[in-house]
This record gives sequence, C-alpha cells and structure tokens, in this order.
Amino acid sequence: MEQAQVRECMMVTMEYRVKTIDPVGQVNELPPSTCSFVYGVHPQYKSVEAAIREKRKGDRVSVQVPPEEIFGVYDESLIRELPRRDYRQERLQAGRMYREIRKRSLVQFMVREVKDDVIVADFNNPQAGTRAEFDILIKDVREAKKSEMQPSCTH
Repeated sequence: MEQAQVRECMMVTMEYRVKTIDPVGQVNELPPSTCSFVYGVHPQYKSVEAAIREKRKGDRVSVQVPPEEIFGVYDESLIRELPRRDYRQERLQAGRMYREIRKRSLVQFMVREVKDDVIVADFNNPQAGTRAEFDILIKDVREAKKSEMQPSCTH
C-alpha cells in the first residue's frame, strides 16, 4: 500500500525545530516540538504548508518563513514624533515599551528617544522583521477523522 501524501483533509503529525532570526541577526532556537493538524483546515504558515504539501511519512524538509508571515516587515513610517507632555513622564525611557490604557484602548509603542518636548515612538511590533527557519520531519500522514477537525497547533 502506498504511503499517504500531505493534502487537504489529511491529519499531519510533524516534529519540528524552529530558529528565529531577528533583523540584527540575533538567533533564537526553540526546543524541538511536535504537533498535529488537519492540512488545509487548520492554517499554518503559508511557507510551511507549501513545503510539506505532497510529502510522506519520513520526509524531512527545511523551510524559510519570511517576516511578513510572522510579525510583519519593519516599517519606517510607523516611527512618529509625539508631544512629550501627552504621556506619563515616569514611563518614558528610551529602549523601553510604553503602555497606557486610554479611552479603554491600549496605547503601546517602543520609546526610541526622549527629547525636550517630543518623544520618538516606534509603533512596529517589537519583533517586526524577524524571520524563521523550520526543520520539519513528517511523522505521520493519514485521513483525518471528523472528530479531529479541531485546531491542535498554534503559531
């Protein structure tokens, strides 16, 4: 009997290692992990889905996941100068996150610089520009049962 291939509505179990690389080149390697999900039903990173499609049990694949699939690309237009007087002075420290609830909403940004009358605020996700490298081993591929159509992997 031919081994099942990864395709829509197949239960995939994979063992993987993830290495993230931030924009300045700092590498963070996460411990190996295993997850199961129904391919095409429970979304994974697009790059991962494309790389494992049609693979079989025992296949190994390496995948590069670009920043836009993770925390987004770093966007210079999200750096703004704001009036210093509008913010709590004791929370304004360069290199630290500023957080405050205003009108029932969280205001959050990285303080890049504190000047006399303005602050330079960075509204990018602190991990923007981070990319990932996945090393994946397909452990099992089989027809998914109706009872298995619930998410089991998280990003």
